[in-house]
Amino acid sequence: MKTKFHAVYAVLFAVCGLLFAIPANAHHSLYSEFNHDKVVTISGVMSSVEWVNPHIYLYMDAKDPESGQVKTWAIETFPPNHMKTRFGLTKAALVGDGNQTLKLEFNPAANGKALGWLKSVTYPDGHVIRIVVDPGDPESK
Repeated sequence: MKTKFHAVYAVLFAVCGLLFAIPANAHHSLYSEFNHDKVVTISGVMSSVEWVNPHIYLYMDAKDPESGQVKTWAIETFPPNHMKTRFGLTKAALVGDGNQTLKLEFNPAANGKALGWLKSVTYPDGHVIRIVVDPGDPESK
């Protein structure tokens, strides 16, 4: 009987551990996914913008600075509400008339994929919006 009692608690403990581990795995570390020692700059017209939670994705066809080949880059950034309240960016500001050439500066993916974490957006008129994360911010972990 004592062995059954311990087995039930062991199974219950294992199930609870799995349930709590799923949400912990839901978010990723910016410092493990992106190379923060390197900055890549590309220019082009946005092909699309996914203005969704938990992260916005900006898609741009642009030349790879290293290979010279045109790639579709997926540039990740903060959620919509964060981008609007903290940086004043909206989807309309990024898409514009659909023909404006933007310059994006980002940290590339550590695994070499055409993916990055947005650092700044430079508009045709020259104004720049810097998207920075302070080391103590929860987003940097």
